[in-house]
Amino acid sequence: MKVRTLIKFLLLLTGGLCVLSAILQNFNLEFYSKPMTVPLFFMLYWFNVKKIDFLFLAILFFCFLGDIFLLIQIERSFIFVLLSNIMCYLLIFVYLYRINKRLVLNKVDRVYYLIFLVFWSVVAYIIYSVTEVSMGDIRPYGILYIGVLYILLSGAVFQYTQVRSSNSLWLLIACLNFVVSDTCFALDRFYIPSLELKVINSIYQLLAVYFLVKFKISKADSLKLEES
Repeated sequence: MKVRTLIKFLLLLTGGLCVLSAILQNFNLEFYSKPMTVPLFFMLYWFNVKKIDFLFLAILFFCFLGDIFLLIQIERSFIFVLLSNIMCYLLIFVYLYRINKRLVLNKVDRVYYLIFLVFWSVVAYIIYSVTEVSMGDIRPYGILYIGVLYILLSGAVFQYTQVRSSNSLWLLIACLNFVVSDTCFALDRFYIPSLELKVINSIYQLLAVYFLVKFKISKADSLKLEES
């Protein structure tokens, strides 16, 4: 069995166990399976590139750190979860900056982007409005987190609108998966506890890191239609 095939098999196994732990609400199963996913994603990345990008390694490290702080039972550990994820998203901004070649959109793209911003602003406000009361004393961290997530997705859509390459698409999909995962987590924790939200969070969190790896190992092939 090839190494890449073995890694993918182990990812399917551990990822499946993570989702199963959410369905069964089995903390012990999650405790042993979840910390294995990010290292396996790193191995998948490592065996598909010639040179390690240490910025990307730092992003994976903060993803891993967020998982660990979520699992361990220490005082105010959830704040460290938020801070770890915020650091992860801030480092992703570096890639958004590198991909963007110019800060100009044509008229049609500008209209679509403004429509997206209006829609995304309404969604972000609704998420904040239904969770702010239950946040309690971590509300400042929650506001910062939502703000960073808002800018992250806005930036990812903006850069894809400009570049329209395969790796910019993977990065956009990764950011979108982070948004879905974190939204489900916030609604489950601070609004309405729900098994469905826990399962969706578990699935999309894994997908987010997977698409981050796809972003790093894919080529920047243009997806724009050639003008005749």
